[in-house]
Amino acid sequence: MRMEMISRKLYAAFLTSVIGFFIAPFFFYEFSNEYSLEAGLAVSIWAVPILFIGGVLSSLAIECRGINQSVWLSYLKHLGCALICSLILSMILFEFIMILLIGFIYVTIFFTLDLLTKYVEAKVKNKMI
Repeated sequence: MRMEMISRKLYAAFLTSVIGFFIAPFFFYEFSNEYSLEAGLAVSIWAVPILFIGGVLSSLAIECRGINQSVWLSYLKHLGCALICSLILSMILFEFIMILLIGFIYVTIFFTLDLLTKYVEAKVKNKMI
């Protein structure tokens, strides 16, 4: 496994954590009627460790196993992993729909950032050659 791939996944996970921290309060706007970073912190306490452990590892496995797969198939595999994590986490927190929605948003952000980083990395590498 290349070190570039691992660092790209960790970079995408870090940026996803930061973006998710500020997006998460929008999901809880109905309950508090205000934008509160406390909701972002509450979601991040659960989402960030899962993202860095489960998300990065599963993304590495998906990318290593399917070198020549389409982007959509890879995205569907990432969503499948998010569904599995949501099912496991909903056994503890009992809020499946909310967890699934947050998981979908986090996976979409992570996958998009990883894909963009991969694209930029390839462009830079091609210009250097």
